Amino acid sequence: MNRIVFVVLICWVSCVTSKNRLENAAALGWIIPTEPIYREVNDSFSLQCTLNMRSVEARWSNSSNLMFFQGDVPVPREQVKILNDSTIELVVEKADPHMNFAYTCKVNDTKGVGIRSVYIGHKPREVKDFKCRAPLWDKHMECTFTPDPNSMAATYEVVFYFKPIIQNFTCKLETDDQTNLTKCIINVDTGYRNVNEKYYFILTASNHLGTLSQRFIINHFDVVIPHPPIGCVIEDVTSNSAVLKWSKWYKYDGFSRNFICEVKLLSIFDNNVWRTVSNEGLQLNHRVYTLPLRNLPYAATPYDVRIRMRTNSTETGSDLWSNHTSCLFDTLPRKPDMPPEVAIGAFENSNEHHLFIYWRELDDWQHNARSGFHYNITLIDQHGRIVEHLNATGGMIDRHHLVDMNYTFVIKSANPEGMSEQASKVFVPARRHRLDKPSIDKLLSDSGKFTLSWKPPSRIHSPITSYTVFWCNTTSNSPNDCNGSINFTSVAADQTTFVLSDVGSTINFAVAANAGRVSSGMVWAACTATHKTDIGKLKTIWISEMDSSQIHLKWKTECVDVAHVGYMIYYCSISSPRTLGCKEPEMKINVTDKTLDHFLLENLHPYVTYKIEIAMYSDTHIGPRSVPLVNTTMEAAPSPPRNLVTERVTNNSISLHWEPPAHINGGKMFYWVFYNGQFLKHDVEEPSTNVSFTLDNLDAFTEYNITVTAETVKPSNSTEPVHARTLVGNPLVIGQPSTNSSNDSKLTIGWNSPSKPSGCVEFYELKVKANQIIVYQQRKTECQLREPICQNRDSSKYEFLVRAVNVDVTGPIKTAFEELSCSDRWTELNNMWPELKRFVAHAECGTSDAIAMQSNGYSWLNELPPNIRLHYGPWSEPLAHWCSMESKNTLAIFFLVGIAIASGIAMFSYSYVKVKHVLQVKVIIPDGLNDITGSGKPSGFGAVIGPAGIIFTEHHRVDHIITGGSTKEASYSKEQNQCLLPSSSSSGGSIADLSSHEPRSSADYCSNSGCCEDDSTSFYDQEAERQDLHGYSDDTTESIENSHETHQGSSTSSRSAANDDLGSSFGRTNLGTMNHLPIMPATSMEGKSSQNRSSSAMPITVTSGYVPAPVVNTVKQPISSNGYLQIGALNNGGMMAPLDTMQKSYNAKMAAAAPISGYVTHKQLSDYGQHLK
Repeated sequence: MNRIVFVVLICWVSCVTSKNRLENAAALGWIIPTEPIYREVNDSFSLQCTLNMRSVEARWSNSSNLMFFQGDVPVPREQVKILNDSTIELVVEKADPHMNFAYTCKVNDTKGVGIRSVYIGHKPREVKDFKCRAPLWDKHMECTFTPDPNSMAATYEVVFYFKPIIQNFTCKLETDDQTNLTKCIINVDTGYRNVNEKYYFILTASNHLGTLSQRFIINHFDVVIPHPPIGCVIEDVTSNSAVLKWSKWYKYDGFSRNFICEVKLLSIFDNNVWRTVSNEGLQLNHRVYTLPLRNLPYAATPYDVRIRMRTNSTETGSDLWSNHTSCLFDTLPRKPDMPPEVAIGAFENSNEHHLFIYWRELDDWQHNARSGFHYNITLIDQHGRIVEHLNATGGMIDRHHLVDMNYTFVIKSANPEGMSEQASKVFVPARRHRLDKPSIDKLLSDSGKFTLSWKPPSRIHSPITSYTVFWCNTTSNSPNDCNGSINFTSVAADQTTFVLSDVGSTINFAVAANAGRVSSGMVWAACTATHKTDIGKLKTIWISEMDSSQIHLKWKTECVDVAHVGYMIYYCSISSPRTLGCKEPEMKINVTDKTLDHFLLENLHPYVTYKIEIAMYSDTHIGPRSVPLVNTTMEAAPSPPRNLVTERVTNNSISLHWEPPAHINGGKMFYWVFYNGQFLKHDVEEPSTNVSFTLDNLDAFTEYNITVTAETVKPSNSTEPVHARTLVGNPLVIGQPSTNSSNDSKLTIGWNSPSKPSGCVEFYELKVKANQIIVYQQRKTECQLREPICQNRDSSKYEFLVRAVNVDVTGPIKTAFEELSCSDRWTELNNMWPELKRFVAHAECGTSDAIAMQSNGYSWLNELPPNIRLHYGPWSEPLAHWCSMESKNTLAIFFLVGIAIASGIAMFSYSYVKVKHVLQVKVIIPDGLNDITGSGKPSGFGAVIGPAGIIFTEHHRVDHIITGGSTKEASYSKEQNQCLLPSSSSSGGSIADLSSHEPRSSADYCSNSGCCEDDSTSFYDQEAERQDLHGYSDDTTESIENSHETHQGSSTSSRSAANDDLGSSFGRTNLGTMNHLPIMPATSMEGKSSQNRSSSAMPITVTSGYVPAPVVNTVKQPISSNGYLQIGALNNGGMMAPLDTMQKSYNAKMAAAAPISGYVTHKQLSDYGQHLK
C-alpha cells in the first residue's frame, strides 16, 4: 500500500513540474511584483518586466525590446533602465495621486508581456461636517457627512450606542448623488429612540494605506426639526395692527426644549423683500403662541405672514428651521395721513387763458385705501371766498379764464374714509404782483448727470430769495407734460445752476424765481439735455408711413441747434420693447444734408419690431440720440416651412413633421396641408415650434403627393413635395357577381374588382351557399364551377357571394415588401407562402386541394404563416340561382291549385242557392197608395226595399247593401248620421213580433249629429227621369246594385264616427246571417239635423212603383215599443241564427205563403208580414 502511494506522489510531482515548464516556455514573460501596488502620494515604486527567453515568441528578442506603457503612451525613457538581457525596471519617484495607474510591459511595442495596477493616494483623513437631524422628533434621525476626497477610495462604517452601553447599532450608509453626501437613516428598527438625548457615534474610514476612527456626540434634542406651526390665525385687525396666533404640535408637550419662532411679513409695497417682525410681546399659553403685530406701515394693504420654528439650541444651520406656515390678511383703510407736498411757484400761467397748478403726488402706499383716492382742491380768491371745489386724481389741474387776482389753492388728500387733517397751499399772485421769469440758458447731460443753467429775471421788483427747480419724466413731445409725479427742490438765490443725477433718460425741467411767497411761476426748458456741446437732442420724431419692408421717418428740430451739419440714424431689430436690446448688429445711416427732415428706411424684415434713434452731429461731435422710436413693420407672407418629412404611415393615415418657416413675417400663423387635390388647415398656438400633423381618413394603398404652406396675411411658397403610399387595408365591397349561363350546366361566375382595392387584391373568395357552404380562393375575377349545379335534389337554390382579399406581411421584410409592385409582391408571396399555388385557383372555381380540405371541415387559411396578415373586404350582395323543379313537384302544385279552385266554386254555388229566392221577392207600390199626392208619386210612404229585405225610406241612403252574398258600400250625405230607421207601417203593425224585447226610445239610437234629413231632390223625381230615359225594368236587384255601384264612385270619403258605426253594422251583414229586417217608416226629423246637412247625393236607383217583397226569417228581431229596430238586432238578434236554421225556416215560410208582387196596398203588405210570422 505504501508503495502505491509513493508511486502516485512521484507521478503527480512530475506532472506539475512538466506543466510549469510548458507554461514558462509558452509565456512571453512576467512583471514583478505580481500584485497591485498601493502607495501614498510622493512615495516611490518600481516594476520589473522580465522576458521569458525560452518562449518561442521571445526568440531573437532581449531586454532592449521591452518597454512600459501607461495606456497607449510609453512612459518617460528616463524612468526605465535595463537590468540584464531579459529584464527592465520602471522606477517612479514622488508618485502623483491617481485612482488607477495601469502599466503594461510590451515587446517591440506590440506584444504584451504583462499588466500591473498602481494606486496612489493617502490615508483616510478626518471628516469635518458630520451632523444629524431629527425631522419632527417622530420616527427617525438622519446623519450625513462628506467623504474625504481621496484617489484611493476609503470605505466608511458608522456605529452608534447609548450610555450606559447595552448594544452597538450599525447604520447603513447611502450616497446621495445630487449632494455628494453620505448619509445614514436611523429608524426605529435600526436603533432610533426619540426619548434618548445623546447619541454616541463612531465613524471608521479604511483603505489600503490605513484606518481612521472618529467619535462624535450628537445631542438628539438639539437637532430636532420641528413640525410646521399649526393654525395661523389673524385677529383684531386695524389699519396699522393685528394679532397673530398659531399653535405648536401636540406631541411637543413633553419635549424638553423650547422653540424659537420667526415671523416675517410681506406687502405689495415691500418690493418682494420680507421683513422680520420683532418677537416683543410673544406669549405662549399651553400650545398657543400669540404675537401682536404693531406699527404696520400700510393701511388697506394685503399682507402675507410666514411663521417657522426651530429648536432653541446652540446648533447652527438653516436646515434646523421647520417649514413655513402662512396666512393672509388685509389691514383696514383709514383716511390719508398727509396732504400732497407743494412748492413756492408751483404754477404756470403761460398765456392769458390757462393756469396750471402742480404738486408732488403721494405714493400708492400713502393712499390708505384700495380705491377711490383723489385730491380735493379748494380755490379761494383774494377776498377769502371759495370760488369752487375740485377733485383730481393726478398731480396737476388746469383752470381756464380766471379773473386776474390773487388766488390760493388749498389741496388735501382724500379717500372714501375721509380727507387728510392737514392741507397744502399754493399761492398764485395776480400778474401785477408776479416776478419776471428767469430764462433757461442751457441744459446739458453727461453720463446720466443733468446740468440746468438759467439767468435771473431781467427786471427785479423785489429781491429774489430763492429759486425752485422742477423736473419730471416725460414720454411726449410737450415740454410741460409729465409722466408721473413732478419733483422739485429749492435753490439759493445766488445760485443759477442745478445738477441732477440718477434719474430717467428723458427729463423735462422748469425753474421759478421767488421773492418770499410771491413767485414768477414756472418756466419750462424748451429742449432736453445735451452732452455739453451746442448739439441738442432731437425731441420730435415720428413715422409717417410704413409697410412690411419700409419705414418712412420724419423729424423736427426744436432746439435751434445751428451747429449741427447732419443726422445719424441708428436702427436695429429688438426682442422686446421693454428692454430695447438689439437682436442683430445695429445699423446706421448718415444723412449729410442738415435741411432734410425725413428719410426712408428700406429692406426691412416684415413683422419685426425695430428701434430707431436719430442723433444730430457737428464737425467735431455727435449729439445725443433721440428717445428710441419703437414700431413694428407690417405682416407679409412667411417663408416656406422647412424639412417636411413623413414620420409614420398606416393604411388610413400619414403622420407628418416639419419645422416652422425661417421667417414667419407675422403674428398669428397657420398651415395648409395639400394632398392629392385636397387640403386641410392646421392652426398652431406657437408659430416658432416644430409641427407634427396627421392626415386621417385616407384611402389605403394610395400614393399621396403632400406639400405644406404657411400663411399669415398671405400664403408662403410650398415646401418640396413628399411622396408616401399608405399601407394595405381592407378592400371595399364588390358589386353583385354575374353569370353567363342560365341553365343548370357548369356556370361561369364573374365579378368586377372593388372600386377601392386598398391593396393589390392577391385573390378573391367566392362563397357558394346551397345545402352547404363552400368558399373558393380565386386569382382572377371569374371562374367556372367544376360541376353542374342543381344536380343535388336537396337544394333548389344557390347563392354566390364574393369578396376581395389583400395580403400583407409583417416583420423585418415589411419595409422592402411595401416598395414592390403588385406583380413582384405576388411573386414574393408565392415564395414565402407556397400554399398559394396549391389553393388559389385561376380558371376553375377552387383547386382540388382546397376542395378536398374543405370537405374535411378544414380551411388552409386557418393556419397562416407568422408574418402573413390578411385584409378581408365585405361580402358582396348575393347572386341567387334557382333550379328548375322536378315533374312530381309540378304535378303536386297543379293538384293543390285545382283543389283550391274547386273549393271556391263550391262555396260560391252554395251561397247562390241560399240567396237566389231573396232576389225574386218584389213589392211594387202603386201610385194610388201614396199618402201625399203630387205628380203621381207617393211621398208619404217613400220607402225602398233592399235586396236583403230591408226597407229604406226615401230620405235615407244605405252604407251597405247586401246582394247575392256580397257586401256593397253606398255613400250617405246628410242622412248618414241616422242610427235607426223608423217603421213604414201606418197601421201600427210590424214585420215580426219583437214586442218581447226591452223598449228603448229613439234617442238611444241616434248620434249627436242628427238624423232623417230631407233631401232636396226626391227619389221618385230622379227615378221617373231614369225610367223616361231607359224604360221600365223589373229586375230590382240589378237596378239597386247598378245604382249603388255608380253612386259609390262619386260619394265623398268624409264620414263621421256615427256613420262608421252604422256602415260597419250594415257592412257585416250577409245572407247567411240576416234574411229579414222590418220595414222602417219614413218619418222625417229635419228639425234636428238641419245644421249638419251635406250636399245632395244621388239616391239609390229602383224600379218606380215596385218594392221587393221581404224575405222572412223565423228569428225574431227586437223592436222597442215605439217601433224602432235596435242596432243590436242587426248584429246579434237577427244575425246570429245558424245558417241551417235560417234556411229551413225560410223554406217553410215560403211554402206557406205565396210571394206577392206588382202593385200592393198597405193592408196586403201587413197581411203578408203577419202571415210570414
